[in-house]
Amino acid sequence: MVEDISQDAIRVMSFNVRGSFRDMRKRNAWRNRTALNVAAIERYAPHLIGLQEAQRGNLDAYRKHLARYALIRGPKYGNAIPHDFNAILFDPERLVPLDSGGFWLSETPRKYSRSWKTRVARSANWALFSIPGTELFILHLNTHLDHVSALARREGSKLIVRKAAEISGQTGADPATIVTGDFNSRPGNATYDNFTESGFVDTYLAAGNEEGENTFHAFRGANYREAHPERGPRRIDWILLKDPRGRLRIGSHRIVHDADESSGLYPSDHYPILAELAPSYGAG
Repeated sequence: MVEDISQDAIRVMSFNVRGSFRDMRKRNAWRNRTALNVAAIERYAPHLIGLQEAQRGNLDAYRKHLARYALIRGPKYGNAIPHDFNAILFDPERLVPLDSGGFWLSETPRKYSRSWKTRVARSANWALFSIPGTELFILHLNTHLDHVSALARREGSKLIVRKAAEISGQTGADPATIVTGDFNSRPGNATYDNFTESGFVDTYLAAGNEEGENTFHAFRGANYREAHPERGPRRIDWILLKDPRGRLRIGSHRIVHDADESSGLYPSDHYPILAELAPSYGAG
């Protein structure tokens, strides 16, 4: 566990874990990196985790090795079996679940469906939590936008913003809203702007970081080279916060580089990202 994280903070992780049925005959097959993946989560002990691309083998490993966490699997996504899940893991000692649900990123979000030229059927998972000992509620949405269709990313992000406002309004709790995910987009484009223009803050920048790091590395770690460097770093995994009343203070945000580069094995083809959000008890 990291020593400089304040005791009362809520640690939020977003982690594209790469599905367990992928790369079966490759060096970074799930069976070869399960221990590294689990250790990356254990080391930072997040209270709330948004997973992307989680498949049955990934979830089985977390149930076995991360038993302290409760799981909200959410709606399936992908075009065929084995499906993926934007699963949410949470520490029930710090967060009390009040409600949960999900939807698909399409023009018919209540059913498994595709729209906007998306290559893959996509979904979002959400959960509402209270924090014991406080009057603070958190709405967490977790998602994975399409890797091919820019239109699907733009429209999907608009839908998530609308749904976040809709769900928040129905709770009667006025929650702070956290969105985690693999957005397959660089900051500064239309997908990103859909969030920031609706009041979401990029915790990476709000914590004082400067652009220059990738979150996707294709199992190459420090040796990863972007095919289009003129487009800027491939920081495509974000933790976004919307909290107009200032009840959560962004303490830190890090891109976690916990891997032995010489081994050629990595927890995933994305780096996990971790934000520290400290309740501001006098706010609100």
